[in-house]
Amino acid sequence: MTKYVLIVVALLLLPATISANTRPVIAVWPHLNVPKNQRADKSFYPAGRGRHIRGPIPWPTLRSYLPPAGKASGCAVVICPGGAYVEEAIGLEGYRVARWFNKLGVTCFVLKYRLPQGQLPPSGIPWPLQDVRRAVQIVRAHAKPWHINSHDVGVMGFSAGGSVASLSGVHWLPGNPNAKNQLNRISTRPDFLVLGYPVISMMPGITHPLSHASLLWKNAPLQVDQYFSSELNVSALTPPAFIFYAHDDHSVNHQNEKRFYAALKRNGIPAKLIEFKHGGHGFGLGLKGTDSTGWPKACAAWLKKERFLPAK
Repeated sequence: MTKYVLIVVALLLLPATISANTRPVIAVWPHLNVPKNQRADKSFYPAGRGRHIRGPIPWPTLRSYLPPAGKASGCAVVICPGGAYVEEAIGLEGYRVARWFNKLGVTCFVLKYRLPQGQLPPSGIPWPLQDVRRAVQIVRAHAKPWHINSHDVGVMGFSAGGSVASLSGVHWLPGNPNAKNQLNRISTRPDFLVLGYPVISMMPGITHPLSHASLLWKNAPLQVDQYFSSELNVSALTPPAFIFYAHDDHSVNHQNEKRFYAALKRNGIPAKLIEFKHGGHGFGLGLKGTDSTGWPKACAAWLKKERFLPAK
């Protein structure tokens, strides 16, 4: 194990040392060996306009964004940036959103998940889904020192990151009380979902073709498409969801949002769906000069209504 990995493991074992100023990078899977040519991977602190990370991403991480001292509400969100499963818009749909959430007293963790590269691993569970599940477990395991209520941990995702987030809500794992690894004793179920212009379905005619080909493969069997189509796997135990998109989004078929919302309502799950007139696709906190800038205020109101945030 390298010196750098040991440092990250130490951070994971001593979460009380984390402060809003340091924003440490936390290894999702500390045991993964990182090749020498990846140890200085610029994607940890990506530079350049937009801060997009292109794959492959061999080592998934969480970057913490804590609210100011004394302002923590107890609510936490794991944020999954989008990018059609070929890249991650970690600046626009990660860091900026985390800073906005911090103003509400929400503790945030931006997830840099592994990109699937058009194939499923031997386990049959895509790497992004493995990573977001573990991220939720890590946050819950350290709820007390990070001033988080373990029952107020949500997952947010944009575009393909919305696919990651929605899958975490329909294919979650209950904690196994007999597991040797203590993290595996913790449930991976998010308490709520926030989905921005999400890719939800893998079904032909509805899915986003590039996201589908990148997550699974172009000609995946129908049963595989169905399993990873979140709208087909909603149950009475799926978390509440806040969903938003723009009418002039010509990248992701609007049936992705509408069918998932309809499935939630059929199962009695609290949900809100907002369609903005303008914003296109990939607008992050909102495209300046359009009504899409209204989603953060609406989301905050919904989180308060559902009691994930205090009313005042």
